[in-house]
Amino acid sequence: MLAAVLEGVRKLELRDVPRPVPQRGQVLVQIKACGICQTDYSAYTGRRMNWQPPMIMGHEMAGVIAELGPEVEGWSVGDEVVVSPVITCGQCRWCQLGMSNHCKNGIVLGGDGQEIVWDGAFAEYLAAPTEILYRKPKHVPFEAACLTEPLAGCYKGMIEYSQLRLGEDVVILGAGSMGLLLAQVAVAAGAGRTVVVDIVPSRLHKALELGVDHVINAREEDVRRRVYELLPEGPDLVFEAAGTLEAAQLTFSLTREATRVNMFGVIIPGEVAVSPMNIHWQETRMDASFSVTPRVMTKALDLIAKGRVHPERIVTHTFSLREIGEAMKAMESADRIKIVIRPDA
Repeated sequence: MLAAVLEGVRKLELRDVPRPVPQRGQVLVQIKACGICQTDYSAYTGRRMNWQPPMIMGHEMAGVIAELGPEVEGWSVGDEVVVSPVITCGQCRWCQLGMSNHCKNGIVLGGDGQEIVWDGAFAEYLAAPTEILYRKPKHVPFEAACLTEPLAGCYKGMIEYSQLRLGEDVVILGAGSMGLLLAQVAVAAGAGRTVVVDIVPSRLHKALELGVDHVINAREEDVRRRVYELLPEGPDLVFEAAGTLEAAQLTFSLTREATRVNMFGVIIPGEVAVSPMNIHWQETRMDASFSVTPRVMTKALDLIAKGRVHPERIVTHTFSLREIGEAMKAMESADRIKIVIRPDA
């Protein structure tokens, strides 16, 4: 089968590799769509180090079952599926607490967040255990279905951890793919006023198309002043989804009494200046969220199936697997939001 194999920093090679053979309890999935995540790009550029070459990246995936392994029940060849990248043991303390993304025996397919990384979905086929499969509704396009996993991460952070409530005002820093999925979740959940901050005009325009109330270009306006013009009583919730230390610092400058903060996007080393006294007197609540659990995968797929969230609307580029080199170059474009690889294109 054809696969894009990461051989080293910025060395992504198309290879003819053996097609996986599904083992007991596994199925062979023909990949129909796989999103490129920033963590994939970080591995490609050398910023992410939890992998050993050669590796097949890609963890935002959907496809069709092509073959059943031994002892597989309840699934058939031809079933359309979403595949979660996270394989967990189900037995450790974290799994039993419902926080399986912290599983100490966990495995991630092509992604980040676990010490053990198996090959992912920048390939024509992938072998996956049935416990990480979710049935894709027929009416949901593969471009939307493959983004179930990042949407699930946004649902987990916004709804389960930061507990957005009906009518609350939200500020989201960053209008990349995750920021715009967070914005869609906030709108679908009944946020009062939603404000998105970025520096790229095309991304801010997309945010307005997706239903947010206000956008702020951080290069043209003082963000704090403008936020408090739009929200005189200040935000109930501030989400850092830009992934920079500057955005993390800005997050704390936007808080007022009882504002909740979620450090959602920063995955690089570094520190920001925070006043414990201000946190104390303001009663600032801080959260963070990474990865997904089976529960939020199900919730996210329900949102897509019911038309409450449309992740395909953030897709700006689609490439075939043979064009993955061009796709990685497109990741450097400011106008890029979400790129999807279609191996069968």
